[in-house]
Amino acid sequence: MKKIIFLTIITAILAFFYLPSEVKCKSYDPCELIKTSDIQAFFPDKQANITKHDTKPVNPLGQKICYWSLSDTDMFFVQLSISSDDDAKAMKVNKQFENNKQFIDGVKTIEGLGDSAYYGGSGLKLGAGLHVLLKDKGIMFNIMIGLGRGNNDQQKHIDIEKKLAQKIIEGLK
Repeated sequence: MKKIIFLTIITAILAFFYLPSEVKCKSYDPCELIKTSDIQAFFPDKQANITKHDTKPVNPLGQKICYWSLSDTDMFFVQLSISSDDDAKAMKVNKQFENNKQFIDGVKTIEGLGDSAYYGGSGLKLGAGLHVLLKDKGIMFNIMIGLGRGNNDQQKHIDIEKKLAQKIIEGLK
């Protein structure tokens, strides 16, 4: 009987230490997740300047935004929006991700990024850009670029946004 009690206690202790715990997340500064040099690599003839830098969430969903302007006269830009479970007060990021996706027309699934990723088109419309969910980090982010007025090359948008997303993911490891 003592052996059974001892084994039960040992099993309980081991289970406590080895069972997966909740996702460990933290708050991130979006302007620190992409290097200006990474942006300049895609826009070598442009100068990237941060014109919006949120260090605190701007809404109950925990969203923070960094905006790099690449032109004073045309729509060349990079914008990174990130939400974390650490900052979100209204809804966890995995729920936000799925909720947002259902309200975007023409969603294109993107393979090979995070736990899930989709592209919502280009332009200054709701849901535009590349959206990525990283469950193990408790974050989701949206990377959006502008390639100049009238540039509707969706594949070029996807290619650049995907490469920038990969840089962000690498930096989070």
